[in-house]
Amino acid sequence: MGNEEGLSRLVLDGVPRIGYDVHLSPFPGTLHAYLQYTGDPQPYDYLMGVTGAAFRRLWNRDDGGNVGILRYENEPFRQVFAALGYDWHTVPSDADRETMLAAIRESLAQGRPAISFGIIGPPEPGLVTGYDEDGEALYGWSYFQEQREHYYQQRDWFGTMDKGGGVALLIAGDREAARPAEREVLIAALQWALDLERAGKRPSLPEHVSGLAAYDGWADGLEVDADYPVVNGGTMAVRVMVYGDQCLMLEARHEAARFLRRMKGVAPPRAAAYMEEAALLCDQVGDLGAPLWPWPIDPTAGAMQALVDPGTRRGLAALVRAARDKEVEAVAYLERALEVLE
Repeated sequence: MGNEEGLSRLVLDGVPRIGYDVHLSPFPGTLHAYLQYTGDPQPYDYLMGVTGAAFRRLWNRDDGGNVGILRYENEPFRQVFAALGYDWHTVPSDADRETMLAAIRESLAQGRPAISFGIIGPPEPGLVTGYDEDGEALYGWSYFQEQREHYYQQRDWFGTMDKGGGVALLIAGDREAARPAEREVLIAALQWALDLERAGKRPSLPEHVSGLAAYDGWADGLEVDADYPVVNGGTMAVRVMVYGDQCLMLEARHEAARFLRRMKGVAPPRAAAYMEEAALLCDQVGDLGAPLWPWPIDPTAGAMQALVDPGTRRGLAALVRAARDKEVEAVAYLERALEVLE
């Protein structure tokens, strides 16, 4: 580990870059970089599986943050750090600046980046890799920084950070001497995956539809013509953002398939066979991402123009329902696998 250090400066050198061009899901992608830097590398699909990010789906017509991991509060953190065997704690976004800075300093002093939320861009995860001027400026990586060759430098970070997610920092602590057995990790991951899939409503998100039921919300919403006004660019920008996030969660089913194949070796043969059937179906769900988003990612003008057309949207809704039907089958296989494991 290299670093630059002075009385008021400490910057960790060589923390891997994060971004949508590296990994599509910000929290597992951020954690992947953190673990690589701290000498405990873990496969991205494994982190997607144990956090539940590979199996998540939320839908609310007007929520541009449907895809955000903080919508599930601390449960993804609890799941992944239990699997990895790490202590961890969060610093809430309503904490004062001194509390946040003290947590950042302590983590960096131990050679560990701090996982941050909302320092650059919306309250999505990023990495604080250093500070300067006694904490007046922070350095790090974000999924939302424009410059990709070097760490961002953010001044007035406390005054400008997006605190809407409720969590400002996630601090990973020491690793325990022994990790849980892989079979225990698999059982916990499948239980969490099925919770994410089967719960149509989550108590903390009464305005959202969750899991398999969210496919219906997505498809039905595409058929409400009044929600896609030709002349209202602001409304359409939100619709495109929500639609794009749904497609990102669809793409995540490829990681679900990889996770299931990675873990089936610790399962009994019958459970492993069910997991392979579920993986095949998850891949088929993920494959529908391409026809559901056939336009350039950036700019999104092509998607906006297409989504104002009722006929196009009805065709897309049919594909969403096809994805739902395949995922219903996949979930049934996961339930059978879990029954054998338990």
